[in-house]
Amino acid sequence: MQDIQGHLTVGVLAEFFVIWDLVQDIPLQPEVEDTHSWRLDSSGQFTSKLAYVALFHGSTEFRPNILIWRSWAPRNCKFILCLVAHNCCWTADWLARRGLHHLEHCPLCDQEDETIQHLMTQCVFSRQFWHLLLGHLGLSVLASTTGRHRIFLNGGSEFLTWWAKRPSEG
Repeated sequence: MQDIQGHLTVGVLAEFFVIWDLVQDIPLQPEVEDTHSWRLDSSGQFTSKLAYVALFHGSTEFRPNILIWRSWAPRNCKFILCLVAHNCCWTADWLARRGLHHLEHCPLCDQEDETIQHLMTQCVFSRQFWHLLLGHLGLSVLASTTGRHRIFLNGGSEFLTWWAKRPSEG
């Protein structure tokens, strides 16, 4: 116990005794020196990089992040798109899931429930906005209601699927 450094609080002492109980029955070999081994790597050596990789082991990559953060858009637009991708915008459906007061229909078109997909692709005001903006940028083919790009205006696909499309794909 003399090797314990720092503040000797009740929590530190309790943790010490828990560890003591865990290792008490392990037979020691006095002639063999103790070694530390990192089990998450075949070499047994610990590195910060290996610990960082182990932290994310088994997680899935969120593909829209690459699409969003590597785009030419201004940072505040990227932030909004990230909120859209994670479905964290304060839409009526988001508020309803949390038991908060919300409107029954979209305040712009009064047609459907207000969801992020509706606001980004299905609302008549949104579709008009995208048509005007994309036409101004020379990308009106993405707002076309014919051909492969119909998925944007009819709302049959998610906003990010549409956004990932490139004009050369049509």
